[in-house]
Amino acid sequence: MLRGCVAGLATGAVWWAVEATLNWTAGGLVPARVAAQVAGLDLAIGGVAGAGLGLVLGGGVPLGLALAVVYGFLRVFQPPGLGGEALFLVLAAAAVAVGARLAAAGVGERPSLVTGHVVLLATAAVALGEVALDDRHLALLTERSLPAVLAAMPLVGLAADRVLGLLVARRGLRLGLEVAAGALAAALVAHPLASAPLEDPITTAVPPPAGTPDVVLVSFDTTRADHLSTYGYARDTSPNLTAFAADALLFTQARSPAAWTLPAHASLFTGMYPSRHGAHLAGGFLPGRSIDGHRRVAFPLPEERTTLAEALRDRGYRTAAFAANFSYLYRSFGVAQGFSHYDDAPGLLFHVRPHVVHFVQRFAPGFCLKPFRSAREINAAALAWLDGAPAGRPAFLFVNYMEPHEPWLAEPPYDRWSRGLAGAARLARTNLYTHAVHDFTDAERDFIAANYDGELLKADAALGELLAALRARGRYENALVVVTADHGEFLGEHGQVGHIGRMLYEPLLHVPLVVKFPGANRPRGRRDDRVQLIDVLPTVLGAAGAPIPAGVQGEPLLEVTHATVAEEDINPWLVAQYGPTYDRAIRVLYDGPYKLITTSRGERLLFDLERDPEETDDLAARDPARTEALARRLDSAMSGMLLAAAGKN
Repeated sequence: MLRGCVAGLATGAVWWAVEATLNWTAGGLVPARVAAQVAGLDLAIGGVAGAGLGLVLGGGVPLGLALAVVYGFLRVFQPPGLGGEALFLVLAAAAVAVGARLAAAGVGERPSLVTGHVVLLATAAVALGEVALDDRHLALLTERSLPAVLAAMPLVGLAADRVLGLLVARRGLRLGLEVAAGALAAALVAHPLASAPLEDPITTAVPPPAGTPDVVLVSFDTTRADHLSTYGYARDTSPNLTAFAADALLFTQARSPAAWTLPAHASLFTGMYPSRHGAHLAGGFLPGRSIDGHRRVAFPLPEERTTLAEALRDRGYRTAAFAANFSYLYRSFGVAQGFSHYDDAPGLLFHVRPHVVHFVQRFAPGFCLKPFRSAREINAAALAWLDGAPAGRPAFLFVNYMEPHEPWLAEPPYDRWSRGLAGAARLARTNLYTHAVHDFTDAERDFIAANYDGELLKADAALGELLAALRARGRYENALVVVTADHGEFLGEHGQVGHIGRMLYEPLLHVPLVVKFPGANRPRGRRDDRVQLIDVLPTVLGAAGAPIPAGVQGEPLLEVTHATVAEEDINPWLVAQYGPTYDRAIRVLYDGPYKLITTSRGERLLFDLERDPEETDDLAARDPARTEALARRLDSAMSGMLLAAAGKN
């Protein structure tokens, strides 16, 4: 039993080492705390399994293969079981019989060496096999095919070793060569993630006049206005935002020009619509991969665009950003322009998800679930920078919170609305996030909304802490503070969840916007005029005394006259995975209470938002004159935008 336990502990170490190496090689990022947790779990499960199996099998090839089966089982286990698990065990038993012949021990070989060798071969083969089945082959990993892959891959590793054995008979030497070859391959192909903040100390030599306000811009990622209590929602999801709004201007009719992170933030930073600033979906796949390993589908923000950070830097500001959304606010998408300090590191980025994480999530669904840094971690980093910034210059601080973004699973104490729901434990283990249009049950929609609301409350708590910290440092009264969101989120309405690629209904476009101007005599109250994220840049630069860059389409928030427009291009990944439903570009125009949605397929939808806020009654066929007039206005606005953009390139 002791020998088996030791073998199991060594096996757990192998599982951890192989997965950690592959994560590092592929550009993943696993913080030390998480790596230690995963290692402890691997060692514990390996040790227990080894102790039990060692009593039955002794050592050598049988024990090594049996421990490889345990590794695969951690991946396929899905309560209540009996499906893929049974198939895997049957296939694994057959594979063990074949593998025992492939990896038969020679005369005089140490059982411990044989066990370790077999475990390493099997683990590496399974892990590499899963890496090979990247996002172009995810359809292969179904409930039935995954067990087959996991059962078969150890045989591939053993077969490769058998071929090498024809040239190198001694197992110890063979093992050494295989480890060395693996290490060399990892070193040659590795592209470890650059996670240190970007540093660009360039600023104007002359500080701005004394009294120039600090600027603090807070972006609540994936936050729809109608789920904030500040905007009348029944649950008290945003008490700190409500308190802040009482000291500021609350814009009730703010809209995003886009429904996903990159184009929306690029609009926030440039004062331009996506068609003009250029950071939007490409309509096809682009070369290379994004930070999280997905094929690129969007253009970055071009260098020639002038950002809010660049304009404030040229005014003499110190500029810094702390972005939790590493997927589309990562530095490679061009949004770091003008920031002297740009911190976009992931909180956790698995390119190879450890099998033990899959296993533990079946019992503790929140374990290693959110890959983003928490809002409190973002606050801590931002305030540390603010405290360390040289005196004598105002600061521009951008912070981005990701709590409301899926996966939605609020943790205590923010699970107050979800923990008592019927079926909550089962739904917590069910992936309700889908790009397909789906008829969600009432229970599913309630669960999604309750968790989303809890995540909003968590982000709001962080906002309260940030504002309190600014007050404690004496940097609140004379600061221009803007709190907004890049876009909203579907929570089951119209059969949809999520945001990118979905139809541009109000849950995606209606966002919060609260602005506190500097000074004791600042304006306060409620504003019902239609404004957009593009209006933030001219507002901020006006308060900072900086010139407005050429090509800006936004206007100061208290002087907005432009039409409200939104747009979305085609996401090729969604088209490839989910078909023609997503094979259309979308454009939106608002006119008073009316909202027109058009698509590149010729569809037109017209809604009266005052009478029909849920957008269930399409008026296009019943009001063709208004529909046609608005469509002409929208076409004119978009064509002028495109011509202006072409002239700048």
